[in-house]
Amino acid sequence: MAKITDAVDPGNAGGSVLIPEIPTEPNRPVNFRCNKCGKVFTDREARRQHVFDQHPFKRPQLLIGSRMVKERGEVIASPFPPADWVMQQAERIVIDQQDVSSRQACRRLSQLTSGFHEVTLTSADYSVTYHIEFDIPTEAQLAKVERAFNTLIVNQPLESDRIAQFITVAKQEDGARYYLEGVSDFLYGVLAKDQRGGTSLGHDDYSAKYHAAREALRFLNRPLANLIKALVNFNDNAFNEAEALAPGGQVAIACRVLNGLRSGKHCPAPETRVASGHNLPVDTLTAETMRFCSLPLAEQQEQLPQLVHLASKRLTTDYDRVKIQALAMNTCWEAGDQELAAGWAKKLRHSPIFEALATRIIEDVENE
Repeated sequence: MAKITDAVDPGNAGGSVLIPEIPTEPNRPVNFRCNKCGKVFTDREARRQHVFDQHPFKRPQLLIGSRMVKERGEVIASPFPPADWVMQQAERIVIDQQDVSSRQACRRLSQLTSGFHEVTLTSADYSVTYHIEFDIPTEAQLAKVERAFNTLIVNQPLESDRIAQFITVAKQEDGARYYLEGVSDFLYGVLAKDQRGGTSLGHDDYSAKYHAAREALRFLNRPLANLIKALVNFNDNAFNEAEALAPGGQVAIACRVLNGLRSGKHCPAPETRVASGHNLPVDTLTAETMRFCSLPLAEQQEQLPQLVHLASKRLTTDYDRVKIQALAMNTCWEAGDQELAAGWAKKLRHSPIFEALATRIIEDVENE
């Protein structure tokens, strides 16, 4: 084999320096070893699939009932018994820097009523720390919020100044903090959605206020709190969740009717008018939609044009518009005007909520 020489004079009297030949070796196979069990694989994907199948990642979790607790920003505003606290995949549990058993942890968490607390769950693979605030009101604190609500909000014109007064009075009487926040957020959302009552909020701000109210009240099992959560779900067209929380009266009727339409069923109108059944201020479109659902069929036919007119208003949301269209479709069908019902159904044929019933009505009319 020929030697490789350096063509550049290195400076030793014109001589050349031989560069030593570099030995060559065949390529070694690349192996991928599992860090868990040491098994060797010939490609990276095979090792990844092996780890996924044989060594699943075990991340500890803290749950209340079936709901996962957030690592930060979690607020517990309602008491839970020890059985509702669940810790999964945790080999070690530390509460406020104190090691406890699983049973001790559940009992201690059920007894906390105030303050900020840390819960750290550790598994073989991972450690998670939860920063939880406990602010569980007494029955007296809950009652103070409801008393202020009944005095200042019920049967009164809803205005921003009145809501601010309600907040001030409830705070002065040491009312339940998150109960107060949830109720007031909902009331501010009503004003934002209707753009009335001296609100400084924009129309689009109503949704954030509604959802903040539902979040603040999610653990409270009080009639007023449940009604607000039902109305927020109704606003979001989550009719099944709304029906589960709704009390009697127009709220329950409207949830049942629209939940039935969502599931593909025709819903006959009530034989007689149904009263409101609550004294919570609500936005105009929600109030009109619920009232319409509570009317006998003859009155629904009479008042359908007014309801449909609301669907064309500038402030009408897509959530409300699709509800009105579904009610118009159902009313026309129940009244025997199948052609007009099919016309409304064509507006809903691509609706993810009412598509099933709309498609069936269109097919029934076309096949006749």
